[in-house]
Amino acid sequence: MMEECSLCSRTLRSYSLVRCFRCRKLYCRNCVTFTWYRSVLRHVPLCLNCARRLISPSKPRKRRTKYSPLRDYLARRPPSIKFVTLTFPEIEKLIEDKLPFSALQHLHWWDNTDNSTQARSWLYAGWKVHNIDLNNKTAVFERTKTAETELTTKRKKRSRRSVKKAFQPPTPRTPRRKLPSQTRIAMTVARSRNVERRRSAMRRYRGKFKPRSALEKRLYRPEAKPKKFDQA
Repeated sequence: MMEECSLCSRTLRSYSLVRCFRCRKLYCRNCVTFTWYRSVLRHVPLCLNCARRLISPSKPRKRRTKYSPLRDYLARRPPSIKFVTLTFPEIEKLIEDKLPFSALQHLHWWDNTDNSTQARSWLYAGWKVHNIDLNNKTAVFERTKTAETELTTKRKKRSRRSVKKAFQPPTPRTPRRKLPSQTRIAMTVARSRNVERRRSAMRRYRGKFKPRSALEKRLYRPEAKPKKFDQA
């Protein structure tokens, strides 16, 4: 039976194609690589598409909310602009939806707190609400980071990179002394106490008296003394 490779579209016999472990599609030997899987504890075939996704996964997309267009609009303002005045109809046109009733009647809806979705939209863009006029239905946004501070920080970073320091060899690391475990300490203390007990249990003799060994007791009578023979 003839089958088609899902990647290169070559038609081959079914027994010469390999099924991918992830996408479960058939591929030829040239479009498949084998890799180790911990869950199965063996080498499994992976197609080149699945292998590419494992090596370089796609970046997570930014979460889009209702007020994300307002965030994008404020983020695209040039650094020289410090204040932006928007009317409520202009904001509704940006977000393509109507503002809630609390935004038209209450000032606390425009608070610069990180707890609300609308506040995070302009705070994350580097702006904050400076003034709200509910009668004229206008909102004034102020840039939190001025253009001068951003330029100075960029210059500092460039100057730090441009200065080249003299080469300094890395200091050798002193190996850390591994402390003995509590179990090993307890075992050594117990052994030392056993040695002390054995020494205290041994019979002690006065003067230069030395007890006979077991071999001497077996070879000689208790009153006889062994003779010393010189080596011929």
